[in-house]
Amino acid sequence: MRPVAAAFALAALALWLAGALAPWLPRGALPDPALLAAVALGLHLPGVRGLAAAWAIGWQADFLSGGPLGAFALCNLLAWMATRLGERQFALGRPIALVPFTAALSLAQVAVLTALDVGPPLADPRTLPVLILHVASNALVVPFASRLFAIAVGPPETPDAPRGGLRFDAGAPLR
Repeated sequence: MRPVAAAFALAALALWLAGALAPWLPRGALPDPALLAAVALGLHLPGVRGLAAAWAIGWQADFLSGGPLGAFALCNLLAWMATRLGERQFALGRPIALVPFTAALSLAQVAVLTALDVGPPLADPRTLPVLILHVASNALVVPFASRLFAIAVGPPETPDAPRGGLRFDAGAPLR
């Protein structure tokens, strides 16, 4: 339970800090702490505990944003699942893969929020510069957030190595 509580507390601090800094920074310049937490948890806290932590952090973002309840919780669940799947395919532990993945995930989150009729109006021409700045800030901050969450939640717990199939090496004598 300690990793979930540590992740929740770290995300709470980041959400409150983002809310405090929002009036003084240009719109879109702040990264999304809930999305970054979901990505970091997808990398460092697998299983039900990671899913529950991402969901709880999404609800926390919902309560602090004042928007419709459940929108950010749903986005965090989707981001956590996408990160778990992406980790298997793209080795997201490296920043070279993690940065573009997070940029795409940020765009997907805006698309989901817009589909739920909660997100920004995409037809408005003022939305594009804000969206570009927000996607860039998420993508640039995610390696640091990932390292911070790795320290907070500890290394991922991996089950015992599964038994592989019977393998024969070429040229090795059979005994």
